[in-house]
Amino acid sequence: MARRARISARLRAVACAIVMLGLGATGAAALAQESATEAAADKLRAAHLKSVGSRAHKSFYPNDKWDLSSLPAYRPKPGLSGVIRIGGKYLTTGTVLSQWQKAFTALYPDVRFEVTDQDLESGLADIIQKRGYTWSELHAFQAKFGYYPLEIEMATGSYNVPGWTPAFAIFVNNDNPIRGLTIDQLDGMFGGPRRGGWKGTVWNPAAARGRDQNIRTWGQVGLTGAWKDREVVPSGRPLKYHIQLYFERKVFEGGSIWNENLQEFAHELQPDGTRALSSVSIVKSVQENLGGIAFADLASDMEGVKYIPIAREAGQPFVPLTLDTLRSREYPLFLEVFLYANRDPAKPMNPLVQEFLRFALSREGQQAIQNDGKWLPLTETVAAEQRRKLD
Repeated sequence: MARRARISARLRAVACAIVMLGLGATGAAALAQESATEAAADKLRAAHLKSVGSRAHKSFYPNDKWDLSSLPAYRPKPGLSGVIRIGGKYLTTGTVLSQWQKAFTALYPDVRFEVTDQDLESGLADIIQKRGYTWSELHAFQAKFGYYPLEIEMATGSYNVPGWTPAFAIFVNNDNPIRGLTIDQLDGMFGGPRRGGWKGTVWNPAAARGRDQNIRTWGQVGLTGAWKDREVVPSGRPLKYHIQLYFERKVFEGGSIWNENLQEFAHELQPDGTRALSSVSIVKSVQENLGGIAFADLASDMEGVKYIPIAREAGQPFVPLTLDTLRSREYPLFLEVFLYANRDPAKPMNPLVQEFLRFALSREGQQAIQNDGKWLPLTETVAAEQRRKLD
């Protein structure tokens, strides 16, 4: 991959040199700028892939962390054969899929797997793993087929592993005396007034809220003294990043109006060629600003900040972010990891795909997730809810 990138960069440089011979100074400068931007994008991408690869085969918690005996053992059905075309960047990068393949083909010798980078809409994939469909992706699927894809939660996102769908931790400055915040208070701090929000591709006016629910000072959440009039300074990623969409679902009820003072931090290429991670820059902004607040992954924790407990509603207890509260989903800002399949509600489901999804939700399937040590295995309750979608 690195060799192909170097060859590609050389070819672009040669092409640019040839084209520049036929351009004036202005055109040549514009082309050089475009080439530099593309080269920077390539370097950022390469740094990202290297970072992901460094974690692919690492476990971040013990493979016996939770007793999964309450999950039903898988019971094979005789006679299954065929090909399962499956994809998903993080599913294929870690060890979960290889474990699933080995166990499933041991039960069904006439089944084989094809790993693909195609999406469901292409008709060239049977199952894909995603953090979640975006609005535009869901709209495109619905427009083509006339229904939504089947959505199965295969795991809970990780505790502190970048890339593997880590939970949202809420960071404040270490000197901030706040004990915890509710989801509505986070909405007030990070969001703005809106006329509704999205449930799938359907507009939901019930998610509307007014300007009076904005929270722009720390005194509005009960702090006093010098903190009473201190400005709330929120930080996050640029709104083009998909991770923002999942925060909108969890906190804004699918709305998309943000605090007008949101500070944005992107992955940036540094002069020495290294990559400045957006999540680290976000948390550092909180370290440097007493009134700062941010959502980021726990891998970005640092001196001078703290991550605070969150309550679903006023009057409910604040829940700290731990491995156990994340797996139980008592901590409200967990993220789901999904498997998607193209199931026409008017037709029987592909029996091979259906059975593989049952396997993924079984004790054996969830133990593979625990063995991998990044995503968290489902609880009995959540797994049962997902199995009912296959009936």
